[in-house]
Amino acid sequence: MAEQNTRISEARSVAASLLDDLENSSSTIDKVLMRAKRLARLMRDEDAQLWLDYETKGYPDAFNFSKLGSCTKYAIASGRYDVARGEYTTQSLSEIEAMVAGAHLSLSTFSPVAIGAVKDFLEKNATEQLLSSQFKIQKAHKENYSNHKSTLVSLISGVHNYATDMYLALELGDAAQDIFEGARSEIDSFVRAHCPKAAEKIVAINERMAEGSVESRTAALTSCRRLLMTIADSLFPASTSDWIDPKGKPRKVGEEQYKNRLLAYMSEREKSGSNEAILSSELEFLAARLDAIYEKTCKGVHVDVSVQEAKLAVIHTYLFIGEIALLPREISV
Repeated sequence: MAEQNTRISEARSVAASLLDDLENSSSTIDKVLMRAKRLARLMRDEDAQLWLDYETKGYPDAFNFSKLGSCTKYAIASGRYDVARGEYTTQSLSEIEAMVAGAHLSLSTFSPVAIGAVKDFLEKNATEQLLSSQFKIQKAHKENYSNHKSTLVSLISGVHNYATDMYLALELGDAAQDIFEGARSEIDSFVRAHCPKAAEKIVAINERMAEGSVESRTAALTSCRRLLMTIADSLFPASTSDWIDPKGKPRKVGEEQYKNRLLAYMSEREKSGSNEAILSSELEFLAARLDAIYEKTCKGVHVDVSVQEAKLAVIHTYLFIGEIALLPREISV
C-alpha cells in the first residue's frame, strides 16, 4: 500500500508538471512526450504507453487505431485520425515540430525582390508579374507554416487532454479516498465498540477476495452474510418473541432472521421514516443476494460469482455497516 501511495503521489506530480510544460510551452516536444510516457507508466496505462510510443516514433502505414484502446479518443479528438475519411497523419510529433521550425525559417528569411533593384522593369506588366510571383511565394510560405503549426498544436492538445484526464482522475481518487477514510474510521470505531467479533469476519472476507478464485469469491459472499448475522447478534440478539414492526406486523427475530433483527435495531433508532425506508430497501437487496448464494452453497450447487459482483457485494456490505454505525446510539423516547 505504501508503494502504491508513493507511485500515485509521483504520478500526480508528473501530471502537474506535464500540464505546466504544455500550457507554458517551456519544453521541447521530445521532453513532453517522455514525461507523458512516464505518467502513463506510473498510471499502469498500457493503452497510453502504446499511443505515446507511436506519437514519438510515428505511425506505420495501414495502422488500425483500435489498437490504441482507450486512447483512440485522443487520436481522434486531436485530429491525428480522421474517422470519416479513414485518413491519418503518420509523422511523429517531433517530425512535425521540425517541419514547423523549417517552415518558420523559410518564412522569416524570405525577402521579396525590391522593385528598384531590378533592371528593365519599366514595363507595367512585367512589374505586376514579379509582384504577383513574390506574393504567391510569400503566401505559400505562410500557408505552409500555418498548416504545420496548426497540426502540431492540435496533436499536442491530445497529450494535454490525456494529462488533464489523468490529473483529474488522481484528484478524484484523493477525494474518494478521503471520503472512504472518514467512513472507515466510523465503521472501525463502531465495530470495536459494539461487535468486535465482526472484525474477524471482515479480515476473512478480505483474505478470500485476495485469493481470486471463483470458490474464494463465493466464500467471501457467504462470509458477508455471516458478518451481518454477527452484527445482528451483537445489536439485537435472537429472541423467541416476535418483533412488531412500525406497521404493526409481527416479525420473527430468531437466530436465522438476521435481517429482521437488523431492521428492528434500525427502526428503534432511526427517527426519519424516509431514511428507515431507504435502509430497509438496501438491506432487502443486499440480504437477497447473499441469501441466494448461501442457499445454493448449502445445496452443493456451483455458484459462478464474477469479480465485479463479488466486489460490489462486499462494498455494499461494508457501506451498510457504515450506515448502521451512523445511527443514533441511544433510543429516542
